[in-house]
Amino acid sequence: MAWHSDGEKDLKKDGTIASMSFGAERKFSFKHKQTQEKIELMLEHGSLLLMKDTTQTHWLHRLPPTKKVTGPRVNLTFRIIEY
Repeated sequence: MAWHSDGEKDLKKDGTIASMSFGAERKFSFKHKQTQEKIELMLEHGSLLLMKDTTQTHWLHRLPPTKKVTGPRVNLTFRIIEY
């Protein structure tokens, strides 16, 4: 998946996005929009990643491409939708 921020108009501004990972371990990356600083972490089976406050305003994120995936993986993502 390419670098992006979740900024759909229906999402609550600065709302928390919760992401649960199950199955194969995957690397997850953040890149600051101004400084280009990168942070990488491993999402293991059962990991909960919370992106909250101004994360989407200041950071991009992605799952970098890899050929090292050893098994299936499922990700459940929860967002706050405003009507």
